[in-house]
Amino acid sequence: MTWTFRQQRGRAAEEMAAAFLRREGYQIEAVNFRCKAGELDLVARDGSTLCFIEVRSRGSGAFGSALESITPMKRRRFIRAVRWYLARRRRPWLQPMRFDVVAIQSRQDTSPSLTLLRGAFTAD
Repeated sequence: MTWTFRQQRGRAAEEMAAAFLRREGYQIEAVNFRCKAGELDLVARDGSTLCFIEVRSRGSGAFGSALESITPMKRRRFIRAVRWYLARRRRPWLQPMRFDVVAIQSRQDTSPSLTLLRGAFTAD
């Protein structure tokens, strides 16, 4: 498979986010879970909470921030993929769950800035 620049940048952002989350105490369970419903960038545990993490990266603020790039349609697709993931697990309802976002804002003159937003949105 030939990777495009965008795919390579996305993979690098996911790796950066996973390392960041490990430093924050998360335990990574899955990376790039893909199904018919969509894709989950990261699935991890924060203590006893199962977290589904969307990684968003932006090179500049010209088209809005990384957090602003999570549209209602993107959230719906994300939640469908979460449901697909949970349907394949044993007793998923026995644990608390949360939707988190890691936003990566790249800057030319310094290292990228990573922001973790716990409970970024709900399935409502």
